[in-house]
Amino acid sequence: MKKLQTILSILACFIAVSCNYNSDNLSITYSNSEQFYTMKASFDRNKTRDVEEYMDRKIGASSKMSFVDHDIDGTVALNDRSKFHIQKSPGVLEIQLDKAENSAEAYRMVKSMCEGIKPILTRK
Repeated sequence: MKKLQTILSILACFIAVSCNYNSDNLSITYSNSEQFYTMKASFDRNKTRDVEEYMDRKIGASSKMSFVDHDIDGTVALNDRSKFHIQKSPGVLEIQLDKAENSAEAYRMVKSMCEGIKPILTRK
């Protein structure tokens, strides 16, 4: 009985460590329908700062906003009147832009930013 408890305890510790280890877990998807442009990414939490700083350089600086150290779940409106929904937390980023509510230039800007995130997440 004691041996079974020890084995179960070790197994529980192993499972807990495995669930929290995500350095190689990377998922990036892009979807471009007639109405929406969407990017979803889950990645190593340690790359969050790099992604946030990249987003600041691409769209944050011109709108005097920062994505660094902020969990976000809502609509972001930029100075150029473009807007998109963003859900961002360490290791998670989802962006959805409604094309009908934005200009072609806003669409290109957000799409370019999203596509630029992939090289950040895939570099070692």
